[in-house]
Amino acid sequence: MNTPKKVALVPWDFTEGSEIALKHAIQLAEVAGNDILLLHIMPITWLSSLLGKKSAKPEATEQLKRRLEAEADRIARQTKCHIFSMVLEGDPTKIIKELITTANLNLIVSFKTYTFEKKKYDTNLFLRKLTVKNLNIPFLIAEAAPVHSHYIEIVVPLDYDKKYKEILHWIIYLSKYYKCNINLIKPYISDEGKKRNMANNIYFTKKMLDGNKIVYGIKTAKRQNTFRDEVIKFANNIDADLILIMADKFDTYARDSKDKTTQRIPFMCITPRTRKLQGFA
Repeated sequence: MNTPKKVALVPWDFTEGSEIALKHAIQLAEVAGNDILLLHIMPITWLSSLLGKKSAKPEATEQLKRRLEAEADRIARQTKCHIFSMVLEGDPTKIIKELITTANLNLIVSFKTYTFEKKKYDTNLFLRKLTVKNLNIPFLIAEAAPVHSHYIEIVVPLDYDKKYKEILHWIIYLSKYYKCNINLIKPYISDEGKKRNMANNIYFTKKMLDGNKIVYGIKTAKRQNTFRDEVIKFANNIDADLILIMADKFDTYARDSKDKTTQRIPFMCITPRTRKLQGFA
C-alpha cells in the first residue's frame, strides 16, 4: 500500500511575495519528495459569516480557480514536485486546520503578508493559531528568496521553556534531508530556576542530536546584548539559511523589524502539539 505524500502548502495571492515563498517551498519539497499545494483563500467578511453566506460570486470564484490552475501548470514545468491548487472561501485558520488532516500537510510556507482585494493580512497572526491535537505543523515565514541552492546553516535559539523540545523533531527532520549544520545559541541567564530548566533542555537536546548522529555546535550569547540581537548577529555572521523558533517567539525576533538581516533570513515557527511529547518518527 502506497503512503500518501506529505504536502507543503503555499498561501497564494498572485503577488511577488507568493513567488518568494514558493522558492523556499520548492527547496524543501524537492529534497523530501513532497507535493506542493497552492491555496488561494478568500477571507469571508464578518457580515457574510454572520448571515451564513458566501461573499464571492460563483463566476468570480471559477475565474480565480482557472487563474490559479494556470499558475500551478506554469510552476509544475519548473520543478520536480507535483503542484496542485485550491480556491476556498472562509476563515483562513479554519480552512488550513481542516487541510492539515485532509490534505496531509506537514509544512506551510508563506510570505510575511497575504493580499486579498488590496488588503494585506499578517500571515503569522493566523498561522500561529494552528495548534492541532497530536500534530505540530510548522510554518515558514519568508521575506526574501533563498540565498543558497539548499539549506546549509540553521540557527536554533535555545530556550528554558519546556515547549522548546518540540523544535527537536524538526532539527532532526531537516538534518535528515539536508545534512545541514545545526548552530545552537543559548542566552546568558542569571535566574537559578531558569538556569536549571535551560540545563535540562540542553541535556535533552544533546542526547537527541547525539543519538541521531547530528553535527552541531553551541554558542553562548554575550551578556550585555539582548538575546534577540545576539541571535540575529550570529545568524548573519554564519550566513544562515534559516532560524528555527517556537511560534510564540515570532514577534520577539521578526515582527515589525527593520533589520535587513532579519528580513533576509526566513523563520521556521513550530506550533506545539496538545499532548505530551513523544519520540520522533
